[in-house]
Amino acid sequence: MNLGLIQRALREIVPVSLVFGPLLAAIAALLGFALPRIANRIANPSFLPPAARQLRDSLLGIDTTSANPSDIVFALAWSHPVILILVFAHATITCTRVPAAEIERGTIDVLFALPVTRLRLFVSETAAWFMCAACVIGCVYAGSFIGTRFISPNLRPDFSRLFVILVNLAAMYCAVGCLALAACACSDRRGRAVILVVVLTVGSLLLNFLEPLWEPAKHVSFMSILHYYRPINVLMSGAWPWRDLAVLGGLAISLWTFASIVLSRRDITTT
Repeated sequence: MNLGLIQRALREIVPVSLVFGPLLAAIAALLGFALPRIANRIANPSFLPPAARQLRDSLLGIDTTSANPSDIVFALAWSHPVILILVFAHATITCTRVPAAEIERGTIDVLFALPVTRLRLFVSETAAWFMCAACVIGCVYAGSFIGTRFISPNLRPDFSRLFVILVNLAAMYCAVGCLALAACACSDRRGRAVILVVVLTVGSLLLNFLEPLWEPAKHVSFMSILHYYRPINVLMSGAWPWRDLAVLGGLAISLWTFASIVLSRRDITTT
């Protein structure tokens, strides 16, 4: 790694993270405060019509008939589309900068003229991204913790289990970020890389939503990145999702390695 390159990357990534971090914390706090107050209504089969129960199960990815109300509401909070979209958006914005954005701005020649290898540049960019990503993902946990300070103690979740979910969310975030790095390394236009990542992540959200509702979707559900992120399972069992973490971690490492090889070997010009 190169300290100067890390500082350069942080100057671009930190302002974005300062927007996304507090926003995620505020939304997580609001969900952690509001949803437990209607936990019994959300989990009560006699209160919710069948269509609403099916929608709830679609958001969580499993049948939640046997889950207790607290587990359901906090699984919904950590699987909420707004949370996921903001997390994916931060990964996409911060990981589609080099080289695609530099080529568009016409500054890639200056960047590559520095006395460092492309691999060192890529590792430094990744290090800066990880620093900001840790803070942004941590804001979700902090927001949830703050929001639950204002509800009855008996409605609060087990925060050791929420930490397990946080690790699972971080692994999924890294997989999406490394996908963005790979798309960016292969592209000369940032917009193309962003569109590819958006299409794949939205497709994952849609496939995850259709899995409990549509039989054909169940056969290809493993292709959705959200298939490996199930907060309700962790809240119900308390077990670490080692298989899901291994799949997401393996995907992230594979994509990062691919991106580093492509960036190190491809021809890049601004003309």
